Amino acid sequence: MVNVRPLVYHYIAWYNDGSKLEQYGKDLGYHGRKFTDIDNDKLIKFGLYPFDAELAEKVNDAGTPVRSIPFLPSYEIEFNKNKRLIYHRQCYISQQEYHICDSCKKEFSYGSNIKTLKSKYSSPICPHCGAYDDFYCSVCGKSYIFEQTSHGLCPKCKGHLKRRKNTSRQYSREKRWNEYVIGYQQLVNGTNVQCLLTINETGSCKVT
Repeated sequence: MVNVRPLVYHYIAWYNDGSKLEQYGKDLGYHGRKFTDIDNDKLIKFGLYPFDAELAEKVNDAGTPVRSIPFLPSYEIEFNKNKRLIYHRQCYISQQEYHICDSCKKEFSYGSNIKTLKSKYSSPICPHCGAYDDFYCSVCGKSYIFEQTSHGLCPKCKGHLKRRKNTSRQYSREKRWNEYVIGYQQLVNGTNVQCLLTINETGSCKVT
């Protein structure tokens, strides 16, 4: 699957001979380098860095969607001959369903915590303003639930009522986000031990 979520981090691998390998280097026309291009035998430091504005522009022009967020923290790991690099990026996709109240224009998710109007034409009750689907009389300017009407007619003027779906319309959207996982593995008393750092798009991280 093609990742269309803009990247916010790029890597630089630092070697014991004083050279470095950039993920998006000028030598590649700012196209992405493969992870397998990193020489683990020479590696002394590996870091994730936010794109600055100049690099982001060049990488975007080369066809990879990225964003420059300069205030994001950088992350670096130092290596020796006993440590081997672990690095990968995970792209998550979530389908979200939600409602928008036509009365207050606020968004809410319809779950077990949301009250439901008890009626033949039931609907969620907006947790922000208390609105729900109703039947509206344009002549009298009043609204009713179905059980208050005369079989769908206005109980006051007997005119036809318009059903308004104030809260029952459901929408959906796709949410995508990336996480960057860096770390190392090494043998400790004959056991392969891993230490991983998972970084989200806001720069927050957790150690596993």
